[in-house]
Amino acid sequence: MSTSSLTAAQLNGILSIADDAIICIDGTQNVILFNHGAEKIFGWKASEILGRSLNELIPMRYRHDHSKHIEQFDHSGRSSRKMAERQEIFGVRKDGTEFPAEASISKLEVNGDLIHTVMLRDVSIRKAYEHELQTAKEAAESAMVAKSMFLANMSHEIRTPLNAVIGMTSLLLNTHINDEQRDYAETIRASSEVLLTIINDILDYSKIEIGKLEIEHQPFDLRRCVEESLDLLSSSASDKDINLAYFIDDSVPASALGDVTRLRQILVNLLSNSIKFTQHGEVVVSVSAIMTGANCYELQFAVKDTGIGIPQERVTDLFKSFTQVDASITRKYGGTGLGLAISKRLTEIMGGRMWVESTVGVGSTFYFTITAEASGSQLAQSFLQERSSALAGKRMLIVDDNSTNRRILVKQALLWGMLPSAAASAIEAMDFIRHGHAFDIAILDMSMPEMDGLGLAMEIRKYRDAQSLPLIMLTSVSNRSRDATLTQVDFAAYLTKPIKPTALFDVLLHAMKIAPAAPQASRELEISGKLAESLPLNILVAEDNTVNQKVVQQLLAHLGYRADVVANGLEVLDATERQSYDVVLMDVQMPEMDGLEATRRLRARFGQKGPPYIIAMTANAMPGDREKCLAAGMDTYVSKPVELNDVRAVLIDVAGSAPMSGHTADDVIDRRRIEQLVELQDENNPHLLRDLVDLFCTDSPKHLDNISRAVNERNTELLSSSAHRYLSSIENLGAQRMRKHCMDLEELAKSRDLKDEPSRQQARALLDSLQREFDIARQHLTSLVTPR
Repeated sequence: MSTSSLTAAQLNGILSIADDAIICIDGTQNVILFNHGAEKIFGWKASEILGRSLNELIPMRYRHDHSKHIEQFDHSGRSSRKMAERQEIFGVRKDGTEFPAEASISKLEVNGDLIHTVMLRDVSIRKAYEHELQTAKEAAESAMVAKSMFLANMSHEIRTPLNAVIGMTSLLLNTHINDEQRDYAETIRASSEVLLTIINDILDYSKIEIGKLEIEHQPFDLRRCVEESLDLLSSSASDKDINLAYFIDDSVPASALGDVTRLRQILVNLLSNSIKFTQHGEVVVSVSAIMTGANCYELQFAVKDTGIGIPQERVTDLFKSFTQVDASITRKYGGTGLGLAISKRLTEIMGGRMWVESTVGVGSTFYFTITAEASGSQLAQSFLQERSSALAGKRMLIVDDNSTNRRILVKQALLWGMLPSAAASAIEAMDFIRHGHAFDIAILDMSMPEMDGLGLAMEIRKYRDAQSLPLIMLTSVSNRSRDATLTQVDFAAYLTKPIKPTALFDVLLHAMKIAPAAPQASRELEISGKLAESLPLNILVAEDNTVNQKVVQQLLAHLGYRADVVANGLEVLDATERQSYDVVLMDVQMPEMDGLEATRRLRARFGQKGPPYIIAMTANAMPGDREKCLAAGMDTYVSKPVELNDVRAVLIDVAGSAPMSGHTADDVIDRRRIEQLVELQDENNPHLLRDLVDLFCTDSPKHLDNISRAVNERNTELLSSSAHRYLSSIENLGAQRMRKHCMDLEELAKSRDLKDEPSRQQARALLDSLQREFDIARQHLTSLVTPR
């Protein structure tokens, strides 16, 4: 037998062992070959089907199209078509049942006749498995969504009473309580705020899980984003004497398009973790960039610490939800283990990734990337360079034992054209001074071993006076010395860590008397601290993002205010129902109920004029936004990112006070009226002012009780007469802010009917404000007549 040919029996034997159906049809589409695999799949014996039409094996509804497909294949010029190229097809068995299949087809001309060969595979079992998998996947996804929705709902349900606890402790802290009671109240508030942070983490996590987290696409300043993140953690770093610093590579765009709030959330989370797990040393943020296309960048952030480090075998667990390195970490340092999981997911949503490199006992570096477009052509290296000509050629001595701070100061000085010399210790610095090196300015770190910055300054003053060598003290807020020696040394300025180019630039100009006035930022902060004393306000912040909440709270803290925080419009309504607020800082875009709708409902409840005064906060500073906010009933508007000066200005504006401009009509007590009463004192009435103050303090509770009774009884006549009588007493002592609220109550009684609930709520809010102002006025008046 020739090795190049097979007998029919041998060929049939080969075809019979194939599991797939092998079917041949002639030019009229009648079956001429039907192997054993085809018999098993279709249920026909070969003897039964041979010579019959292929349509016997095809469901009725597909027969017409199948003939067209064969015809198209014949005219395609191809000799074969691969398995599953036509995706899914269907066959029909002898018993009439249909089944899904995949098939390949080929054609061959034999003795002038066209023969088609079909190889067909039954995929019923595979499809059943796929259906089971899909069903299981959908069930798992549904369960995940249900779980996340449950977490979101529970977070909201828990947060509502927790907001009440925080709000009530704020009220308690504003009353006259002893030190022990204040300590208890502070502990309640601090613990509640920690719990609220955990709940907000769970809420963020649930939003990410169900795909409801929205990413904004707005221009933002990259340097400012990093600096604000560091500012939020600078106090906790300072308490542990940890050095905070940052580098931005020259190639990084100055501004980018993206979600600055979520980026700041990631940075704050990583910085918080680094500070938590670092006992000494430093935490440094670095930013670099790789251009990936026209105006497109991959921004890489690194947060490096000198903390406890992470064992390699536990690194992979770090980014899992509710996971920390080990249980003892949770017990010692606290936390839910959600922060890193949320941060990692946020970076992925923003087109990047997150990873960590760590050595136990040495420290960790957390890296993450995001993709972003540049907003403008300016790079980070050009920051302030257009204004730096006045510093060019100036010689600067830098003294700091921390190499990171030295690098930052040297690099920034060089960018501005200065001539820096760096010393790692006081001894090195004194070598420069003793050997006659000339310097125009010197920056000294306060915290150095062997000899600190203050000691070094005193040594320098033995060789150079304040005129020949101005000195700048580099210090953290908590380490700012109150030593009387500071006066002798005569520091030209102070620079607070972490080092910021803007603050450094202003301080240098001021210290070298290139700028005639003190740095504006320092002046503003100095003034700001007095605002809460001259303009006491109960403030509610409505903002759904936790990092934005911290930023606004910190700005208000600079002004001397302790603010309550809620996360959406519904919680605003709950909070204002529970207690009275003078001002609501309202984010416009919030879940569940946005700021515009919440404002409309507040105005329906309290009337169209404050209190509460409502200040809109929004990132969409577009034409028409202001009109929308005012139309909803808001009093004014600030754009995000919110600035300290903006907050201060709007608080003064909406509350109708200008505390730094002298004795205006809205001061707590009109000094001119007090001076008039003092002039009226004579030998017959030597204590006139004190007697009037005592009478006012004694009678005021009775007047307030009468007004309260009128409001509760919805008696407009009693309210009008009670407010009018009290107004006379108030005007006698010049309690101007009390006068405003009392006049508003009298006017309300004359123009409105207290029987409707919104009017009564407005009257109650005015009464609450009047009572708070009485407490403040009483303190001021008492201090005026109490012997010192």
